Amino acid sequence: MKWRKQDSVEEILGKMTLKEKLGQCTQKMLSKKNFNELLEEVKEGKIGSFILAQTAFAGHDEAEVISISDLNILQKAAMDSLGIPLIYGKDVIHGFKTTMPVPLAQAATWDYDIIKKCCSVMAQEASNTIHWTFAPMMDICHDPRWGRIVEGPGEDPYLGAMYARASISGIQGEDMSQPGKIAACAKHFIGYGNAEGGRDYNRTEISDYLLYNLYLPTFRAAIECNVATVMSSFNDINSEPVACSRHYLREILKEKEGFEGFVIADWGSIDRVRKFGVAEDNKHAAELCMNAGLDMDMVTDYYNLY
Repeated sequence: MKWRKQDSVEEILGKMTLKEKLGQCTQKMLSKKNFNELLEEVKEGKIGSFILAQTAFAGHDEAEVISISDLNILQKAAMDSLGIPLIYGKDVIHGFKTTMPVPLAQAATWDYDIIKKCCSVMAQEASNTIHWTFAPMMDICHDPRWGRIVEGPGEDPYLGAMYARASISGIQGEDMSQPGKIAACAKHFIGYGNAEGGRDYNRTEISDYLLYNLYLPTFRAAIECNVATVMSSFNDINSEPVACSRHYLREILKEKEGFEGFVIADWGSIDRVRKFGVAEDNKHAAELCMNAGLDMDMVTDYYNLY
């Protein structure tokens, strides 16, 4: 059923089936190889968002680029079926067409205005293609062995909080509906930069003292700037995977810190809940994550198992 423009969000939700609601909570990677199959799934209401990426190149390899005309075909199909537009997202970290300094270098300037300007140009250039960037990365890291430290603000929570405010202000502006602005995503909540041995995706041991004084301040600053979305982290904390943790996602992020946007999984991280040994199977992993407050699945398609 297609919704009327005058319908409120509550009215739309009240009319949607469970399958349609779970479809809106599902993000899939957009591939040229199975474009027609994805188009049919959009028509059936099984997809709410696409990440414009297929490999570790995160959509920046020439072979991965999807044309604007193809994006328009999918969007039209979504509007003709449910009438709810698709959200297109992509990793735009330090520039879309114009290459900016990496986030670590931007933060090292300690210059709020320069950081804001870099992110504003990035959003302006990206806004013709996408609605949403998976940036800024808010992970504080004290271990130089962790390769992704280059994507974040470094090791200091005060500087990290400043970087959060400047970058989100540049990406989203005061009103995301204005031309040249897109939604930001504060990632990865939380403790991802503390990966044991500097090995990506690894486990973490984090005390409450470090959680609240080292890793949380950057996200608190992002929330204060009305960041639209937050991405959960791959890691566990003290043997509890964050992606399925009510404590971290609901009690701390949404209730204590007051985040009112939605939380998206990182790439395939719902499947990692199963690999951590916490879930019995894929369906159980989806149940644990949804109940914990993980609002959108990225690429596993596990929410559509129900």
